Amino acid sequence: MVAGGGTMGAGIAFVAAKAGFAVDLVEPESAAQDRARSQIAKQAERFKVPDAAQRIQLYASIPDQSDAGLAIEAVPERLDLKRAIFAQLARSLGPSALLATNTSSLAVGEIAAGIEHPQRVLGLHFFNPPSLMQLVEIVYTPDTGDDEIDRARELVERFGKTAVLAADTPGFIVNRVARPFYLQSLRALAAGAAPLEDLDRLARGAGFRMGPFELMDLIGLDVNLATSESIYERTGAERFEPVALQREMVAQNRLGRKTGAGFYDYSNGAPPHDDAAPAPPQSVNSDEKIVIVGAGGLAEELHDALQRAYSDVSLWEDEEALDELPLDATIVIDVGDGARDRGAVLEGLDASLPRETMIFADAYATDLSGAARRMKFPDRLVGYGVLASLETQRAIEIVDSEDVSDDGLELAQELFESIGRNVVLVEDSPALFLGRVVGSIVNEAVYAVEEDVASADDIDVAMQLGTNYPRGPLAWGREIGGDRVRRILQRLAKAEGAAFAPHRALWVLDAQSPDEASGIEEGAMVLGES
Repeated sequence: MVAGGGTMGAGIAFVAAKAGFAVDLVEPESAAQDRARSQIAKQAERFKVPDAAQRIQLYASIPDQSDAGLAIEAVPERLDLKRAIFAQLARSLGPSALLATNTSSLAVGEIAAGIEHPQRVLGLHFFNPPSLMQLVEIVYTPDTGDDEIDRARELVERFGKTAVLAADTPGFIVNRVARPFYLQSLRALAAGAAPLEDLDRLARGAGFRMGPFELMDLIGLDVNLATSESIYERTGAERFEPVALQREMVAQNRLGRKTGAGFYDYSNGAPPHDDAAPAPPQSVNSDEKIVIVGAGGLAEELHDALQRAYSDVSLWEDEEALDELPLDATIVIDVGDGARDRGAVLEGLDASLPRETMIFADAYATDLSGAARRMKFPDRLVGYGVLASLETQRAIEIVDSEDVSDDGLELAQELFESIGRNVVLVEDSPALFLGRVVGSIVNEAVYAVEEDVASADDIDVAMQLGTNYPRGPLAWGREIGGDRVRRILQRLAKAEGAAFAPHRALWVLDAQSPDEASGIEEGAMVLGES
């Protein structure tokens, strides 16, 4: 049985019917019943399962008695309404039937407060549209029985979906771990990091299917804000505090696509965006002599990529001999280890290299403005941002600082476009944009594991299937590296407050084995490699 015939309720009913189950769909309003019938018929046609619609019976009220083995409540997100419906379902179904709520923001335990046989109560959080989205969060309360969880998992699998297990905590997995994608993007926009179109472009370039602002427009700014407010109110954690800009837009009824305007104007349809990679150069550049300072990982990637566009590219791995760098180098790209501030190294390069040599530095780990103050020629210092790998990042942040010359910015754009990467100019700020957003997502996933919201594996699966993230946040954290994520978040916290500091478990993120992390609690191995 499904209670509620709206978009989610009708969609869940179709998923169950498509899997071969007989479904009673309860919807009291006749107009909503008509819409549900139409939605189900279209889905049955789309998925070529005409029998599915015939397995769904519509009712105006919950029957006094039902032999259903599972009831799913899918009415609007009002606690009083959900509690009333849940109480009716509990009276209608037998004591062994599973009672589930599809809530996305309320506490399952509060919805089911006072229900007899509480071991049968859980959340089954489907994602919109249920017919297409693969993920279902199974949410358990302290009273939910193990056998009931196993039965729910079996049913979800029979529905053709992937189940993840989450504790009954604010936002469960997906809505909680996804908060930094929206909130940190809003904070970056409010701080003037770059125009929102460029920030969306950077997010897509990092592998997100949509940028944060176009996604908020699609979801609805009011819906997105309500979720943030709910999680903030229920946790009290400052990092979840909604941003004033979004509240102002909601107050102005600029809610996104459904009102015709949000962050973007939809009067002429969705605005187009061009993320096509720059065309490769027609010939190899022989005017520049490039030296890459660093070892392994990104340094080797840059070396291999630039060799296809420039005739003279070398890799300098001996940091003890930087004063021996070739004096005819025109570009020196400092990669370092990705986790430590390179201000002292940059000061040394500035002192030893000819005036005309441009110096590129990793802006995620290094305080560019601090480094510039130590340099005799700060206008030649260009900050760039590659989180982990060129292979997985199609758009590169270039820092438009107060000191850097226009020639330096043009040279950086030319260099990264020559290897097929888009370039986005951003203001000089700790963590830049992608570091702020991705680092905070990784951090929130670590919080969720440490607080026993879900397992690391389930969090990664949930964020890939529930939000289409390019990779799970914990796997992403390992790819970036624990020291690097920690450094990025330390810089962000120093600038904007301790609420954004790295979780303590990140301090052993790069442990290579349990032996290396001896003496540290098991939970701190969340992002370690064993």
